[in-house]
Parts: sequence; C-alpha cells; structure tokens
Amino acid sequence: MRQQELTRMEWPLLSPGPARGPRGMSRVLVATDFSLRAELALARALRLPLGQGALFTVLHVGAPLEGPPGGAVAGERCLRKATTAVCRRLRQRPDVTVREDLRRGDVVDVVVAAAREQSMELVVLGRPHVTYPVRELSASSHVRRLVRGLGSSVLVVVPHPVRPYARPLVAVDFSRESRRALELMLRMCPGTPVDVLHVVDTREEDALRLSGAPVERWLLARQGREDAARVALGRFLAPYRETGRVLEARLRGGEPGEGIVAEMSERGSDLVVLGQASGPGISGVVERVLAHASCDVLVSRHPAAVA
Repeated sequence: MRQQELTRMEWPLLSPGPARGPRGMSRVLVATDFSLRAELALARALRLPLGQGALFTVLHVGAPLEGPPGGAVAGERCLRKATTAVCRRLRQRPDVTVREDLRRGDVVDVVVAAAREQSMELVVLGRPHVTYPVRELSASSHVRRLVRGLGSSVLVVVPHPVRPYARPLVAVDFSRESRRALELMLRMCPGTPVDVLHVVDTREEDALRLSGAPVERWLLARQGREDAARVALGRFLAPYRETGRVLEARLRGGEPGEGIVAEMSERGSDLVVLGQASGPGISGVVERVLAHASCDVLVSRHPAAVA
C-alpha cells in the first residue's frame, strides 16, 4: 500500500545559472527526526560533493496531530526550518534542487518507498553512538531495517564532529559490488587518500592449526592464500592508481567482519565502505560492521540491471 504523502515541495535556490557542480552524488535523501544525530547526518550530507543538477531531499515521517483526517502532521514547521537552512547552505549551487518531503506511516516503510519512488542514489541517516559492551543490532533497529530494505546505497552517520573525511577505509573482496563501492568512495572523497583493505579468510588454516596439523601444512597454505590475494589486490587497484589516485593497499587475515573492525580501529578510520549485492537483505559482514563501527559506515548498493 502506498504511503500517504502529505507535502512535497521543491525549493529553487537561485535563478538558473551556469553549471558549477562537480561530478558527485546526483540524488541524495536525508531522513530526519530532528534529533542531534539526525542533524549531524544532515550536516554530513551537505558536505558530500553534489553533481550538476542534483536532487537533495529532506524527509521526515511524522505522526498526525489531533483533528480531522488529513490534517496537520507533527514536524511540519521543523522540516520547513531544516529545508530553509539547506537552501542557505547550498545558495552557491543554483543547479541543485532542494526538496522537502513530509509523510506519515511506518518510518522504515516510508523511507524505503520514498527512496524507490525518487530513484535515490544515496540515503543518509543517523545512528546512536556504539556502546560497550557492543551488542548486535536488534531486529527492530531502524538502522538495521533500513539497510536491509533499501535498494540504494546508505550512509550511516554516528554522532561526531562533522569534518571532511580524511581517512576512509574501503573493504574489498574483488567482486563487482566491492569495485562499485570503491568507485562510489572515490566520487564522494575526491582527492582524499583511501585505504583499501582485503581480509584473507584464513579460518580453514586456523582450524588446521588448532587441530594439531603440522606447522608446514597450515603455514604454507596460509602463505599461498595471502600471496595470491596480494597479487589480486594489486591488479584490482591498478586502473585507479593509473589515474593518479592515492590508494594504500592493506592485507590482513582472519574472519572478514572481525578483520574490518580491527583495521578500522587500528587505522583510526573515519569512514568504512562496504559493497552489498542488490536486493533486500544484508550480509553478516555488513551487519557486524554496522554494530561495531565507531565511525560512519557507507553500504554501497546498486540496483540490479533490468533484463
């Protein structure tokens, strides 16, 4: 059932002018509940490079106020204030359209429907700080449900000072999804050095070691797997290095989810990027990183090609 749409307003920033936008994100949606973490997510979205003719939507899902059906919805004034602030921030980008979207219904269902209707390239949302001891995201978590349900890329922002990303980390497994994740990262952070990590899954060798197998057997197997991965990572990054981008290759062994979280902590990364196959659902690695990351997480997802 289609969610009831209450308002949708487009705000032209300035009179039409010359093209000024760099190649960047073309359709961005920010979901807000006007909390501090949502305000920080909006501030982060405004720091992203927006492409020529981009669409920037601020969405709030509100509850209907008491009164006749179809009446006012809570948050209308706050949404208007937030959208006006976005227009002021983007006043030097007359080619960008800023849209406010006020709806009601289940938050997750509404955001997923809005992103699909407007063919959003990126959805930005906030999440609480990671608390210790770390707990896995519950089945009712809005962040978990949104990442699972959205068919577009999602940037999950944690509360911290909003500065330009200085140390992004992209986890790759040489799949098409991870290549797209790296390319999305390069668009979002033009000119920024990027750490590219591949975690060699050495759980089979670790099991051999724990079972008491000869050292030569599991050690040689692990060394061979790591050498092959190192060559594959070099080939994976070669086309991007030829363009002049600074990419630092990182290789470590272990379970992929644990390896990504450990590398992120050791390197002091401020953004972790992972590729995810199109369609509903998320992998166990993505869920683990979402639950344990103390920095922003970008889940790159691209719609499946239509036959």
